[in-house]
Amino acid sequence: MERLIGIACVVALVLTSSRAGAQDASIRVDVRQEGRPVSKYLTGACIEDVNHEIYGGLYSQMIFGESFQEPPVGSPAKGFAAFGGDWKLNDGEMLGGGGDGPKLVDSTVPPFADGEAGVEVYLSAADGAGGGVHNAGLIVRAGRSGVGADHFDGYEVSLDAGRKIVSLGRHQQNYALLKDTPYNVPVDKWVTLAVKMTGGVIEISVDGERVVRFEDPRPLAAGAVGLRQWHRSARYRNLWAKVGGKRTDLPFEAVPGAAPAVSGMWRPVVTGIATLAAAIERDRPFVGTQSQRLTLVGGAGEVGIENQGLNRQGLAFASGKPYEGYVWLRADKPAGAVACLESRDGTRTYARAKLAVVGNEWQRYDFALIPDASETAGRFSLRLTSPGSVVVGHAFLQPGPWGRFKGLPVRRDVVEGLIDQGVTVLRYGGSMVNAPEYRWKKMIGPRDRRQPYHGTWYPQSSNGWGIIDFLDVCEAAGFLAVPDFNIDESPQDMADFIEYVNGPPDSPWGKRRAADGHPAPYKLRHVQLGNEEKVDEAYFQKFERLTAAIWTKDPAVVPVVGDFQYERPITDPMKVTGADSGVTSLAAHKKILDLTRRSGREVWFDVHMWTDGSGRSPSYQAFRSYVDAIDKLADGAKHRVAVFEFNSNNHDQRRALANADAIGLMIRDGRVPVALAANCLQPDGQNDNGWNQGLLFLNPSAVWLQPPGYVTRMVARNYLPRVIDARVEGADEKLSVTVTRSEDGKRVVLQVVNLDAKPKPARIQFDGFTPSQPAAKVEELAGPLDARNTAASPDRIRPRQVEWPHRLAEGVASYTFPPHSFTVIRFE
Repeated sequence: MERLIGIACVVALVLTSSRAGAQDASIRVDVRQEGRPVSKYLTGACIEDVNHEIYGGLYSQMIFGESFQEPPVGSPAKGFAAFGGDWKLNDGEMLGGGGDGPKLVDSTVPPFADGEAGVEVYLSAADGAGGGVHNAGLIVRAGRSGVGADHFDGYEVSLDAGRKIVSLGRHQQNYALLKDTPYNVPVDKWVTLAVKMTGGVIEISVDGERVVRFEDPRPLAAGAVGLRQWHRSARYRNLWAKVGGKRTDLPFEAVPGAAPAVSGMWRPVVTGIATLAAAIERDRPFVGTQSQRLTLVGGAGEVGIENQGLNRQGLAFASGKPYEGYVWLRADKPAGAVACLESRDGTRTYARAKLAVVGNEWQRYDFALIPDASETAGRFSLRLTSPGSVVVGHAFLQPGPWGRFKGLPVRRDVVEGLIDQGVTVLRYGGSMVNAPEYRWKKMIGPRDRRQPYHGTWYPQSSNGWGIIDFLDVCEAAGFLAVPDFNIDESPQDMADFIEYVNGPPDSPWGKRRAADGHPAPYKLRHVQLGNEEKVDEAYFQKFERLTAAIWTKDPAVVPVVGDFQYERPITDPMKVTGADSGVTSLAAHKKILDLTRRSGREVWFDVHMWTDGSGRSPSYQAFRSYVDAIDKLADGAKHRVAVFEFNSNNHDQRRALANADAIGLMIRDGRVPVALAANCLQPDGQNDNGWNQGLLFLNPSAVWLQPPGYVTRMVARNYLPRVIDARVEGADEKLSVTVTRSEDGKRVVLQVVNLDAKPKPARIQFDGFTPSQPAAKVEELAGPLDARNTAASPDRIRPRQVEWPHRLAEGVASYTFPPHSFTVIRFE
């Protein structure tokens, strides 16, 4: 940690006001320029429930799987563990259902790195048709497995019959394609798939023919062998592994005995000699399609279920602090139950509350629990204390007001972390809004009665926290709010939404808002329609209908077009290449602008940008041409272009520099009202897919910033309202300079990104400005490109703040910008 932070310290020691050498870059700024306005909303974040930013992140609900919609965790075959999906054993064959990457992992062969594995795969021609990836096959060197598309480490060796591809990919709680090889994958017959691993060399064979050879320079560690499908079903037989020359067959055999059927995020609890019977109850479920039945059959002791939070990471309890919750139960006969806070293994009980269950209709049972000791990885349990049977429909647990932000159902430390980060605007949306069942009216009313749905990121998504909750947080924290909507919302429903949030309290939906606890209008000014859409004629027709409904209710609301990403500069708006959405012209954009002009309203366009680092992405290079193209088509229509997602697949220093560089571009351009980085949050160790890009990390008991989050804070804390041009000479493109000043010209801020691996000396000269203070305030974030913070070392890389005696009164100062750094210098 000291070494990383110390990089900036060393640089500070070599700062000098002497004349720079000929090799130095020159930064010269005439502060007398009027400049262009700078939006204060360029330090925002995009939040959605990807990788559990909401459930397990911001939302104060501590229980994950609260409505018991997840299928039971079980082993469909002896010696195997299933992680998601539908697995069925039939006469020695294993049928794996389609889905977002379900896995079946062997637990009998010890983890190995060098060796071989193989299986016979049967792919039906009737499945996996259509566009996109539809594959199935082996995973090897698998470890840290969990439910979720990319919730494991390991290599994926798969067959895609539709695309005629043999694919090799690497998962490290994310996904990276290593190699796609064309191959006419057979269908409707058994195919032998095998892989051989020696160090970093991976060889894949199909029906005995070697098809792929690849050498991974960063080979994964030892792990298990297993099976995985992506968006198609497959049959398997004759799975085997070979280690040290010894082959082990891994037959699919039935598991002896029947385990209690407990919903996937819960586990059975039994004490003493009591006997538990558990079943998934589909008769009269509380919400969704199922609830959980628990029966204490007999014997001394207690039986029940326990929950350890998001993906069973453990719950954190603070000693002496109140926790509040409730469960929805019904029972044929009166039954005794208890709600408990416990250690992970159940050997220590921290708090316990009795519940007397009566009646066969659903009833809510509230409880309060005050733990007598602190715990960082505990559990919540619900137990029966006497023979009987109950059905559990919903469970809720959260900290008391002490742990929530202004009484809202959100974690106080998380919101305070966002405020400290300098976040000025939040967008609630992203790919989650593209789920067909994502609708705002399903997110209001009692949160425990809101129906679950099949979400983009999680098949058992919950609506317990939604758009209105998001608006409440933004209002309480002072963030500008931009909610995103499914483009297929009906015009009437969008009109009702605008009336709900902005209508007077005596309007029909305004009355509903007041009844829900918010009498005053929210005064919402921006709504986004769709996410990463193909902005074509079909999109325009939907947009036209929705905006007519919106503007009828509130003409001041600005709709935002959910556009995507552009990889090539645009020279002719009617001839576009490199659009990720597939559009080949901006004809629909022009129709939207024409509609806006005729209506006398305003519209924004949201375009996304890749900020993976360490170089500038094609979407960065193309950005200004998109803004120019929209300006060219506007013909007087009031409009703006915003960036609602800087995207990456890392949260390292490389991404911090790319974000700083992109924000600098937005500031210098002067036309961008809002810029947001995705993702806002990331629960530590819970990454389910490639979007491993959180700015603020958290676990059940702590929050900490990653390097890109510090960039947000540095820019926000040094905001000045006017941007002025700097003349930079003698520097290559790896040095990015942005200069802002106060309205009165008495303060100047220099923001410099050094993308190079070498230090960059530069002379600094101001015209029309002499600082009154002899020392400037310097904040500098520097370190290796792969540097990031962890729960164990949350301050491993962070900005260093120093006072720099610049001596600009003598005319010229000199500063050396460290390698891979973002530096902010504030002169007054």
